[in-house]
Amino acid sequence: MPFSIKRTIYPLIVPAVLIILSALIIWKWTLLTQKVSGVKELKALFVILPVLPYVVLCIVFVMGWRYNNTGLILASVALAFSYLVLSRSGPEAVVDPSTREAVAFLLPLNLVAFTMLTKRRLFSIPSLFCVIFVAFQILAVALVFHPAYSRLLFETGHLSPLAAKKLSIFLEKLDSAFHDNSFLGFEEISDLSIFAYSFAFIFLLMRFLRNRDVILAAFSGAVIATFLAIAAGGAVPSSTIYFSTAGLVLIIATIEASFSMAYVDELTDLPSRRSLNQTLINLGKKYAIAMIDVDHFKKINDTYGHKTGDQVLRMIASGLREMSGGAKAFRYGGEEFTAIFPGKGVEEAVPHLEKYRKAIESIPFAVRGKGRRKSTSKNRGKGKVSPRKRARVTVSIGVAAPDRNLTKPEKVLKAADKRLYKAKKAGRNRLKS
Repeated sequence: MPFSIKRTIYPLIVPAVLIILSALIIWKWTLLTQKVSGVKELKALFVILPVLPYVVLCIVFVMGWRYNNTGLILASVALAFSYLVLSRSGPEAVVDPSTREAVAFLLPLNLVAFTMLTKRRLFSIPSLFCVIFVAFQILAVALVFHPAYSRLLFETGHLSPLAAKKLSIFLEKLDSAFHDNSFLGFEEISDLSIFAYSFAFIFLLMRFLRNRDVILAAFSGAVIATFLAIAAGGAVPSSTIYFSTAGLVLIIATIEASFSMAYVDELTDLPSRRSLNQTLINLGKKYAIAMIDVDHFKKINDTYGHKTGDQVLRMIASGLREMSGGAKAFRYGGEEFTAIFPGKGVEEAVPHLEKYRKAIESIPFAVRGKGRRKSTSKNRGKGKVSPRKRARVTVSIGVAAPDRNLTKPEKVLKAADKRLYKAKKAGRNRLKS
């Protein structure tokens, strides 16, 4: 499977699986309760089940605080508050329907806003502004949908009779919009809320397809899970299970993002040196290690700029990722890369490395000119087009395998590195074994 497709599909698997499992649990809920009715320990779990979303979302809050992730912190608070409001349905409901509909409308839009803060510190200006905005929303809902607060607004606002009348009519229309049933047949959610959820999901999905960010995939899953909870009318166990699922999706995505930061190189998307060290520990007796270095990389950076240098590194990494022979590629550091061939000796690994070296040599690498970066969508394609500069990119490779003297992977790695420098001294763009 191509790497780009993997990056698109894999982050969506966990949210999709958890949501499907949640739907199956709700579907078979009656059968499950009947089976555990005779087991006291399991019955106790069912008693504390309504508290489960708060427990899960507290974990999200702690992880957000630990990683200084404002988006996660605010998302956990918003989901917990929304669960508190939306789960209070039925004849014993404490919260009126209008307030529940307003929260249902605002929740997906706030989740979208919080994704903009996943890399922001809590005590930064954008984060504090977002906190103030959320507080303003709570105040607005209270003023609009609670008669006591609405009367207070009219009495203390010193409004003219005409302004008060117009504001009263607007509030009535807004309240009616939140009470209207959906044209799609959902009795428990208004058209406005469905529009908000549709916008949030499409917007997050489009951002994910552009960035392939696992956190964006998780927020998309949280949007779907909370929509299903609201569409079920806040009934038990739907709201409990779906809000727990939303929190669980965020937890797993945060763990995955932390793992990627530690073990995956951000520029090339190859496993990093830390991942290489773990792989070396778990190698068997037969393997080959190759060290790969970009020729004249400093000259490329000095001549064309660091952005072009980054493009070269991505191209090198893309080829390594698709290398034949079952090779596992890593970014060693700077312009150096490592490829490990488990179960293969030097003679078996060399053909695959030579194939890769020749492929890199034959790739025409076009350097983007300054004019292209400054052009806009209106003038692009007009006027004289300057030809692109082409840079010749090659790599030098050194490969080694364990023998009587090279008994440990670290020694094999050093031997491959020494042979790499022999290849560079011999004229570059060649392989030494």
